Amino acid sequence: MIALTVDTDVAADEDLFGKVISDLQSNVTVGDGGIDGTLNYIDDYSSAFGADEKTGHFICLHAEVPDVEGVTITAEVVGGDHGPATLDADGILIARIKNTTQKIKFTATKTGSEPVSKEYRLNGLILA
Repeated sequence: MIALTVDTDVAADEDLFGKVISDLQSNVTVGDGGIDGTLNYIDDYSSAFGADEKTGHFICLHAEVPDVEGVTITAEVVGGDHGPATLDADGILIARIKNTTQKIKFTATKTGSEPVSKEYRLNGLILA
């Protein structure tokens, strides 16, 4: 079985499209089924998110499958504006969160294995 982990393990000085993790969030933790902490309001973020998605609350999470080659990880904000997106090899997700009734779903898939999904509620987040 694939062991999918999700956390906030992103280097403090890592360039996240012109921001660092402390610009986006504080005290964010990932627990069984839920994410808690504070998302800061960002104005005029990177154009990488599209012209209509440059302001708001953005979350940064890291997903990985340790010690398994050939796994694809997708992430989706359930109730968001987009469907699932495949994460790059670094496993970092940056997503705009509109409200705390949304959820984030991660799915790890490897050919010949059953996909593994984890879904996290956001009602423990504060949108500052």
